[in-house]
Amino acid sequence: MNKLLSLEEMASQIQNGSTVAIGGSSISRKPMAMVRALARSGVRDLRLIVDVGGPEVDLLIGVGAVREVIYAFVGFEFLGLAPHFRQARQVQSVAFQEWTEYTIMAGLEATIKRIPFMPTHTGLATDVLRVNRSFGRISDPFGGPDVVAVPPLAPDYALIHVNYADAQGHGVILGDSHVDALCAKAAKTTFMSCEHVLSSKDLRTMKATAQILRIYTKGVVEVPWGAHPTIMAPEYRLDLEAFNTYLQHCVDANRWDQYVREVVLPSHADYLAGQGGVASLTARLKPPSSGGPSTQQ
Repeated sequence: MNKLLSLEEMASQIQNGSTVAIGGSSISRKPMAMVRALARSGVRDLRLIVDVGGPEVDLLIGVGAVREVIYAFVGFEFLGLAPHFRQARQVQSVAFQEWTEYTIMAGLEATIKRIPFMPTHTGLATDVLRVNRSFGRISDPFGGPDVVAVPPLAPDYALIHVNYADAQGHGVILGDSHVDALCAKAAKTTFMSCEHVLSSKDLRTMKATAQILRIYTKGVVEVPWGAHPTIMAPEYRLDLEAFNTYLQHCVDANRWDQYVREVVLPSHADYLAGQGGVASLTARLKPPSSGGPSTQQ
């Protein structure tokens, strides 16, 4: 079955009020082309699940698409705080649930395993149980110490970006896979964007850090530079220039509106042109050894 579709076709399927898990981590391998398409679609009242969030969360809050965020961390690492996330957190214009990285994973695992909660020792002797009433503390029925009961996290949709995929929905991640495989398995519907679509035969020969199976994937979008401006190892580096432009436009409402008009609303092709074009991005951000798809073991 051919599962290839466009960014617009993907975004049109996500409805108001949906719970969306987003892969990648912080400023690495975020599905930014799909996130911008989601912002263009005008969807509202989203409930986001992120292990370590970054520009995807900040952008969707900035365009008014978010009702709640379940997260372990949201920020721009060495570039500082995520400005829209910070403002929303301060004025409580969006609901927030503070989890930890491991409890996010445990919540997704509970959904995958179809169990009412995932027991863990994570969170004991911390303030996690105080600030998050979603968790429970229960006795070990076998006489051990108490454990934390982490409820299931059940996304309606997962958005992940991978290095390579085939038209049937298999995906290959090179480098750190973060929580993407868990998101894909736990979600009712997974959309996967990729840098390159390969034949199934070529994809099977690749040595990968993680593989996404087609049974979890509803749609595949081929979108080179689809994680830009975040890092896409080993394809391209972080685009500091693009991040600085983003941060400069978050200082007031007028400049943010300009950013949305010029950067978010255009098509992906126009977005790349606005970043200087593929040739310019390649010269600035591609490592010297980075080439096209390779099937070397």
